[in-house]
Amino acid sequence: MNSTEKKSVLFISCGIFKDELEYLLREKKLDGEIVFLDAALHVNFDRLKEKLVGALEEYRGSTDNLKVVYGYCHPEMQEIMENYEAKKIRAGNCLEAMLGAEELKRLSSEAKTFFLSAGWINNWEKLFAQGKKDFDFDFESMFDTYQRIVVLDTGIIPLDEEKMRRFSEFTRLPIERKAITLDYFLKLVQSI
Repeated sequence: MNSTEKKSVLFISCGIFKDELEYLLREKKLDGEIVFLDAALHVNFDRLKEKLVGALEEYRGSTDNLKVVYGYCHPEMQEIMENYEAKKIRAGNCLEAMLGAEELKRLSSEAKTFFLSAGWINNWEKLFAQGKKDFDFDFESMFDTYQRIVVLDTGIIPLDEEKMRRFSEFTRLPIERKAITLDYFLKLVQSI
């Protein structure tokens, strides 16, 4: 493709979805090019906005079909999308994108649940360290009201058992795996 040729679809995605989206591309269930932004941006609104706006600015002329695979991880997300005529998945966060709001609600009704994707559980120490560095945030206290952790497991990303054990110790909560498919996520991404 030469530099003046427009791409049919360009996705700008949170890096938390990297393995899943690359899998869908390899399996030919999704078509387009994907630019991934660092998942740790989630813990710093200023940096998230800077990097997301920078990517939208950089790529908006290269496609007529700019799609964003993020939740509402920034309070100005809708405004940012409108400013760049970009379309975003209909999900509040990455977990909703993987399983859907109704299923998350149903699972939470069983026990007060903190949900994580495989990408999050495998990177939790890096993400929490960034939040601690930027804002001196006390992550331990945020788990006081929960009864369990549920990790959404697509089978695509190998779960790091040692990191899961450390996260369970850190939160003082049991961890359960919930096997899921990518069907819901794929439909969500295809619908934008």
